Amino acid sequence: MGPVLEMNVFRAALLAVTLAGCTAKAPPPAAAPIAPDPAVLAEGRRVLAEGGKPVISVTDRGLGLATFMVPLGVNSGVVTWANPEYQTIAMQKGVILATRGFVRDLMSAEVPDVDHLRLGTGGHRRVHYVLDGADQTLRLTYDCSLSVSNHETISILGLSYETRRVDEICAGPAGNLTNSYWFDASGAIRQSSQARAPGAENMTLQAIID
Repeated sequence: MGPVLEMNVFRAALLAVTLAGCTAKAPPPAAAPIAPDPAVLAEGRRVLAEGGKPVISVTDRGLGLATFMVPLGVNSGVVTWANPEYQTIAMQKGVILATRGFVRDLMSAEVPDVDHLRLGTGGHRRVHYVLDGADQTLRLTYDCSLSVSNHETISILGLSYETRRVDEICAGPAGNLTNSYWFDASGAIRQSSQARAPGAENMTLQAIID
């Protein structure tokens, strides 16, 4: 797929998600919720699947961002995902390791193995490397614990998934953060809400096309 066609595929599918009410900006409180049109959802998923690549959606309410990403490259099990604007997220089995092109990027991270997260119990240390106002690298450490929140049925672009939610609750000198992971029946992270840097809202990621 050429770059122009790929961008058109992304934009067409993004329009479908927008029409379905999955944008980063919430409607005014007084507005009544609009039920998603199943036909629109199905068309959005069909257009994404046409690309022949795995696809994730990324939303960030703080940035007013709603976008799709496909794999740009793989290195030692770390997949770098990119959108048409070449914003990127590096992940290992769905856990964010680094971001580029966003406000307050996560430069790199030391994170728990996904098998440990899936257990939903125990503790670990998480380390984030971010830039300060002088472009100097800061090392932020967090002591974290895991808990299983509940079993939830989630809907992603017209399909429902039975999931088990695990919360990763972390505290450190720079403040607190909470990451949430929704594991599907295969044990993969189908949806997540993950922090990247102090002062930035969590990103919500959803695996749409495997």
